[in-house]
Amino acid sequence: DSTCGQRALYPLGMTGVPIFNVNNNCSTGSSALYLAAKHVAGGLADCVLALGFEKMQRGSLTSQFSDRTNPMDKHIEKMSDLYEFANAPGAAQLFGNAGRDYMKKYNVSPDVFAKIAWKNHKHSKNNP
Repeated sequence: DSTCGQRALYPLGMTGVPIFNVNNNCSTGSSALYLAAKHVAGGLADCVLALGFEKMQRGSLTSQFSDRTNPMDKHIEKMSDLYEFANAPGAAQLFGNAGRDYMKKYNVSPDVFAKIAWKNHKHSKNNP
């Protein structure tokens, strides 16, 4: 929804301020923080608020539009040239195959990813 930010904030009296709606799949939060930081760094704002919410559908992510080309088609086509594309969630295959490419390019073992996952989990336990 292209105006969900306005719909959430206007009833709270937050009018007359710029509201940017960002939808960038798995990078939405990062994109919102980036925009907020650039506004402060560029002198466009002294104080910003970046917040997010979404309603997830059950199951893996699928294309929501059947009237246009899926922007992921070229990525999937390229990946299919290198690896078999299974009948499974595409995002997991894209990220997993990127890991496989990394291991091949830098000659690292899966243990490297296990250590990263362990470190991230250890840090995540500190989140409130």
